[in-house]
Order: sequence, then structure tokens, then C-alpha cells
Amino acid sequence: MRTKFVLGAVAAVAGVVAGPVSPASAAPIDDCRGLQLVCVFEHPNHGGDAVWTGVENGTYNTQYRTRTTASNVVNATTDRYVILRPASGWGECKVWPRSEINLPGHINDNLGQIVIGGWTDVPSC
Repeated sequence: MRTKFVLGAVAAVAGVVAGPVSPASAAPIDDCRGLQLVCVFEHPNHGGDAVWTGVENGTYNTQYRTRTTASNVVNATTDRYVILRPASGWGECKVWPRSEINLPGHINDNLGQIVIGGWTDVPSC
């Protein structure tokens, strides 16, 4: 009987120690800021998963998942502006370097294109 108790206790401790493996950082936002990326998150205030990341200058069409879940953009770059264009409808806007925004209603869950690059006269989000 004592052997069963000891084995049960060892198994319980092993289960706690060998629990889920944690990611490289405490949250995806830490990775985004640390690596100076442009990140699109699925929930406001950079919550949930990052559904899109990028850093190179260029124009990127977003995937369906990004269009249906995008709610927040973090521009952790130091010198690049990010232009957000809706998949359908009107109105593009920009995110300044080193800033974060919750997407405006007409782009939220409707993000079709992301442009990473230099200065533009597009209004701020």
C-alpha cells in the first residue's frame, strides 16, 4: 500500500513539473516589441494570437484569417509607417512607428492589405 502512495505522489509532482511548455516569452506582444515587428492581433489591446507579422518594406495582402479576426495593430518598428487598407469598403489609415492601435470599425475584421514603408499623407488610425 505504501508503494502505491509513493508512486502516486511522484506521478502527481511529475505532472506539475512536466506541465505545459511555455512559449519563448510570456506573451506574443513581448516578441513583437522585442523583435521590432509589425503585428496584427486577433483581439483589441494586443490580445490573443498574432494573426500576421512582418518587418520588411512592401505591400502585403492579408489572409482570410487576418481579415476575419484582426482587431489590433502594433507597429514596433523605429522608422516605418504602416498603412492599413480594408478588404472591402472605404478608408485607409496609418500607424506611426512605435505605436499601437485598436482598429477602427470600418477596418476591424476587414483588413485586406498592409503596407510597410516610409512616410505617407494617409490619416492616422
